[in-house]
Amino acid sequence: MSISSLTSVYNLETEDYHEHGIHAELSYDEVEASGPAARPLDFPSPTVFRCQTIDIQAQDHRSGTIHFLRNVIVRSENPQTAYYLKKKIGKSTYGSTCLCIVLRRRQRRRSVATVDSSQEEQRQDTPEKTKKDNDSDIEWESTDSQVVIKISEFSKIHSMRGRHLEDPIKEISAMQLLGNYHPNVLGAVEVMQDDDYLYTVTRHLPGGELYERVVECFPHKRSPDESDSPASYEYDESKARVWFRQLLLALHHYQKKGVCHRDISLENIVLDDEDRLVLLDPGMSLRVPYSDPCNPGCVTDVSSGANRRLMIAQGQGGSLMYAAPEVIERKAFVDAFAVDLWSAGVVLFVMLVGLAPFKWAHPSDKRFAKISRGGLKQLISSLDIPLSPEAIDLLQGFFYSDPRERWTLAQVLDHPWVKGKRFKNVSLMILPKHKMNSSRRYSLGRFGTAKNVGATAKGCHSSLTSSRLTAQAHRPFLTPHNSYYC
Repeated sequence: MSISSLTSVYNLETEDYHEHGIHAELSYDEVEASGPAARPLDFPSPTVFRCQTIDIQAQDHRSGTIHFLRNVIVRSENPQTAYYLKKKIGKSTYGSTCLCIVLRRRQRRRSVATVDSSQEEQRQDTPEKTKKDNDSDIEWESTDSQVVIKISEFSKIHSMRGRHLEDPIKEISAMQLLGNYHPNVLGAVEVMQDDDYLYTVTRHLPGGELYERVVECFPHKRSPDESDSPASYEYDESKARVWFRQLLLALHHYQKKGVCHRDISLENIVLDDEDRLVLLDPGMSLRVPYSDPCNPGCVTDVSSGANRRLMIAQGQGGSLMYAAPEVIERKAFVDAFAVDLWSAGVVLFVMLVGLAPFKWAHPSDKRFAKISRGGLKQLISSLDIPLSPEAIDLLQGFFYSDPRERWTLAQVLDHPWVKGKRFKNVSLMILPKHKMNSSRRYSLGRFGTAKNVGATAKGCHSSLTSSRLTAQAHRPFLTPHNSYYC
């Protein structure tokens, strides 16, 4: 089934999210009561096909011209699809990523048994005949489809696996478990290998990074000098709502498959050619344990239909700014899905406000300490940040320090702001210069300027185009003037 054919199933403009499922409705207390905490389950072994890199002749399906192509990846047995490595678009931890043109095997034309000798002689004198003869020997032709192939070197995998948070083998297993049919989740089209490299084929997402769109579209990046009136423009929360609903649907799919992403951030979210949000990079994901109803005291996967268990903590995972407080405080046990929802809340805050809510979810951070005690509304009011009451109420539901007080995915999906009920646009008032308070002026900072973001490769996956640097994970996402962070 194609992605486009599934759009109606995951229609974001309807209020019907179908059945949330028990995984989305369980509270922390119910998960804790399911049994003792357990280690994450192993992912199923990935399905990988042997392949080879060859040079071929292929016909352009539009112009009909013949091209000699190098570095074409095909399966070793009965290949019907091939991938022409068009250009390198970035680096990854274990290798590089390339944009590829999809080739398909041509259907053989039926040869004519007898032809008139005089007509054959005449055709030999024309270039069309030569071209037609050559066409009959061409096995491949181009298509309009493009994909991205992540090429990982086995030498790096063997030397770094187990010492790096990202595991390419586990990432492939997770992508295959999640499938390649949900419009908001990036899955693997197919996976191949030769003696030296591992090739992961995924959809091409030309819409660019969500991070870049937030920086370009958010009104706070404009200078007050550019405004002639106090209400020179408005910021409509509805666009952020559409994208956030798509993120929730992606999380809903992860939960139905029993997988915790563990690295949700704006850097791991991109847009496709229809401006739909796509969650990618499950390289740090974990498979959540569930109680086994047939074997009391044992655990199994989500297919059992039972309640999930708390998971023995496996470390921080993704960026520090998106990490839940129980992860930062190194609690022994965590609710894996609650950890993902916390990160989703940070993403929503940045999409609505344009700034990070705090440096990290630790009591030493004064902003976090205030927000985690239910003081988000007072903080937003004191900073003159224009948000609708519905948005503030939703954000507060994510940011309680105690996971027992946080909302479940089902509660978030049913929230009025998510459904668009009682929603109203909010004008961003630009005050005159003599009324401006310099302590409340915001900028996007050196890490979030439109100039810096524009330098990244557009249309490629952020997780595939740059190595994950530990130092960057500890930087605030958007930095303000005059110490926005206490």
